[in-house]
Amino acid sequence: MNVLVVNDSPVLSAVITAIVETQPDLRVVATASNGVEAVTMATQYLPDLILMDIHMPKMGGVEATRRIIQSRPKSRILIVSATIKRNMKHIFEALQYGALDYAHSPSLSYAPGTKVSPGQLAAAGAEMLKKLHTILRISESKVVDNVRRSRQADPSWSLSAVQTHAAPPTLSKNAPQMVAIGCSTGGPTTVAMLLSHLIQPFPVPILICQHIDAEFTQGFVSWLTEQTGLAVSVARNRTLPEPGKAYVAPGGNLNLELSTAGRMMLTPPLAGQVYLPNISHLFLSMAENLGSGACGVVLTGMGSDGASGLAAIRQMKGQGFAQDLQSAVVDSMPRAALKALNSEIGYPPQQLARKLNECFTGEG
Repeated sequence: MNVLVVNDSPVLSAVITAIVETQPDLRVVATASNGVEAVTMATQYLPDLILMDIHMPKMGGVEATRRIIQSRPKSRILIVSATIKRNMKHIFEALQYGALDYAHSPSLSYAPGTKVSPGQLAAAGAEMLKKLHTILRISESKVVDNVRRSRQADPSWSLSAVQTHAAPPTLSKNAPQMVAIGCSTGGPTTVAMLLSHLIQPFPVPILICQHIDAEFTQGFVSWLTEQTGLAVSVARNRTLPEPGKAYVAPGGNLNLELSTAGRMMLTPPLAGQVYLPNISHLFLSMAENLGSGACGVVLTGMGSDGASGLAAIRQMKGQGFAQDLQSAVVDSMPRAALKALNSEIGYPPQQLARKLNECFTGEG
């Protein structure tokens, strides 16, 4: 697999190149120091993957991503930035144009001149390499479909898509008391699209469990608020979620769960939990404490997190939905969810929103 590294720092470019080439199946074919060079080299070398910086001279990573995707929609782009926290708005803009994920720029804490082994290099770049390999497993057709559904290609994704009601609709007898959404790779743009098609004000609280690092959480929340028109905030320990508002589980080493009193609780991970915040953990607490009033939704992502929790919600007569495999950027999580639901019927984001709207209004 051929990789193009785009970074305006010669030192970072060299480090990223060295880390990538610890993988026997990967080869850096070229390096670009700005977005203009990146656009040219993407056409010249046709790389399988582009590792794209954000802030660069002449042309930044967002515009370079837009131009590369526009001319070659099957391009796989991973945003790699040393300053993730302050660049979240730009990173999510790049995701809207078709970039698939983002990671920290790796750093080496060794004195200059120190000989660094391939194992030490791989350890320093573990986060980037993990996301890199996930992206390389995404088929070209999936990458192209992701671009087609991006905001640039899909004008229906906008605040004009929101169905606004003057007052919260009257809830039907079997309407959920709370909705929880679980997602991972490919999740940010997918959950934004889903939320953008929900009725407003939404009649119940929405909890969002995205596999995310702690420092990314606030940027994700701010971006979702801007994109969807919903009041989105970070879930806080021991607080009561309010109807019409969405709450994002904080990234890092914590779980979000629902207490018997209906409060959001932030708790330490359990043994064996690989993905955090853990989607199934949230779903299981909702099944236990809301019973038939729980509703879970599983979107795109790698692995099977959410499946066992969705099965528990269904067992308690609650409602469960999953994204369809075709529209999911990574279909492992929705595939496992559909199996847990004993169903073959998943829905793209806009249709998932319509299904949720129907739970309350009977309207698609």
